Amino acid sequence: MATKDCPSCGATVPVEAARCKHCFHDFSETPRRKSGPVVLLGFFAAMAVIGAGTLWYIYTQRAQERIVVDQETSSIVITRKTASATDTERVTFDSVEKIEHVMGGEQAMFEVVAVTLDGKRYVVKQSDDSPLVGDAEHIAAVMDKPMVQVKNVRGFGE
Repeated sequence: MATKDCPSCGATVPVEAARCKHCFHDFSETPRRKSGPVVLLGFFAAMAVIGAGTLWYIYTQRAQERIVVDQETSSIVITRKTASATDTERVTFDSVEKIEHVMGGEQAMFEVVAVTLDGKRYVVKQSDDSPLVGDAEHIAAVMDKPMVQVKNVRGFGE
């Protein structure tokens, strides 16, 4: 008679046996894979990568941005603060072509945008609550530049 060893207790049992007579191990069920330290290490590695990515994202995001139209220096001063650095950019009034009052802007519903001669766009003020026509007219007058209305939203009939 042919025999086999029980994987649970090591006893010798007949090949035709469905269960071990000593420990009642079921030979018809498939053996489960044991999750060992490799799986645990993989889980910790994945968590470390996700944590590092999250910290990098938080660290590099803009914490604060301040834009000032400075009439004394005839420039727009843009200051951006992040967790790692503070950057300042200055755009002179001479390099600005026009001021746009944008309805349906990229960052907010209403935006005042300074457009430079080389096509760069600087959002000077933004709001989701109310139009900024008065602010756009004032900034255009201070800079002595034309103010243009830009409508990027469509109504029901358009």
